[in-house]
Amino acid sequence: MKYKISILINLSNILLISCIFYVISRHVVHLPSFQTISPYLSLGFLIVSAYLAGSIAKSLGLPSLTGYLAAGILFGPSLLGFISEPDIVSLGLINSLALSFIAITAGGELRFKSIKKNILPILGITCSHSVIIFSGIFVVFWILFTSTSLIPIPDSTTALCFALFLGVLALANSPASTIAIISEYKAKGDFTDIVLSVTMLKDTIVLIGFALVMGFATGLTEGTTFSLPFLMQILGHLALSCCAGLLYGFLMILFFKFIAKEISIFIIIASFIAHEFAHFVGLEHMLMCLIAGITVQNFSRQGNMMIEAIEESHLPIYVVFFSIAGASLNFSFFRTAFLLIMLFVIIRIVLILASTYLGSKLTAGPPTVQKYSWTGFVANAGLALSMLIIIDNTFSGWGPVFKAIVISAIALNQILGPILFKYGIVRTSEVRKT
Repeated sequence: MKYKISILINLSNILLISCIFYVISRHVVHLPSFQTISPYLSLGFLIVSAYLAGSIAKSLGLPSLTGYLAAGILFGPSLLGFISEPDIVSLGLINSLALSFIAITAGGELRFKSIKKNILPILGITCSHSVIIFSGIFVVFWILFTSTSLIPIPDSTTALCFALFLGVLALANSPASTIAIISEYKAKGDFTDIVLSVTMLKDTIVLIGFALVMGFATGLTEGTTFSLPFLMQILGHLALSCCAGLLYGFLMILFFKFIAKEISIFIIIASFIAHEFAHFVGLEHMLMCLIAGITVQNFSRQGNMMIEAIEESHLPIYVVFFSIAGASLNFSFFRTAFLLIMLFVIIRIVLILASTYLGSKLTAGPPTVQKYSWTGFVANAGLALSMLIIIDNTFSGWGPVFKAIVISAIALNQILGPILFKYGIVRTSEVRKT
């Protein structure tokens, strides 16, 4: 009864603020003198409505993250349209700041002792995923694109590019979703450590794989060949990002060691500085922040201090990030390419399940990992969305269609992923907070 009353109160509050926001946005913000207010008004509305939706999801036994995403999807351009696409673009800096914060958190959660303890299952699952998921998706959709009319593709070159990029995107996961679920339920144990470690390691592989496929696809469309110097340039870029993250991590250690005041605020500021520096220099800001977090956790005694400060300040960051992520998802092609989208989602989940079991079984992973760790690899937003933007901007002919189709699949994965991962954590008894 108590939960039913809580759900009704939160629903009523969402309805009330929706009505207020609708009236203001339609009759005030659209005046010329108020145009600059619109993105910030939208952000405030998203924060409040997403927080209430997260409370409803929690009352229903779902992760709060599901509520944040649902609120963004509901009020975003794809459904009710309360939040416009220009507003989402204007909030891009805040979204990137949140992503940097989450990357530092992910690095801080990776402890070398835990990785060393489970190194064989981590490497086994990572290798199994990299081979089976990528090759499985590529082969299936290459055959479908060349032998059926599932989607009108003009030529075999485009079909090959489509299938290659689908393979890379299928391999990507969502570190942000993984960290958010782990933080919400205070999950701790071998299952959690292995899922998080594989997720972060795979994203590094995806970055390299995407760069390789991008170079190959660009060469195909422009009539050039893929070269060794290009590959070395990619690897050098990633190495520089790692070195910058290592240096930045040691600078953070100095702050924790000699100042150690207002740590929560410092981490948010540090996330912002890291993002701006990486953007200015041209480095991978997520990889840089990840390495910085790993450095603080494993090369100093201040790792626990950092994690405690993050736990105190993470809630508003997650609300902002996932509500904006939900609003960014576009379902415009869902009805047109329904069969293709559902095939991609289902085949990907089957391949994740099979490759996770095979990789953990061959490396003698714990039984709980063999049975349930696949649940932690379904969500795949974050890095995948960034790659889709690059594809859209690079391949003007088929890039926008590819982006629209895959975003619909990502939306389904992002809704299913947190729910499945929560189920996995509960089944392995690694929940520390209910």
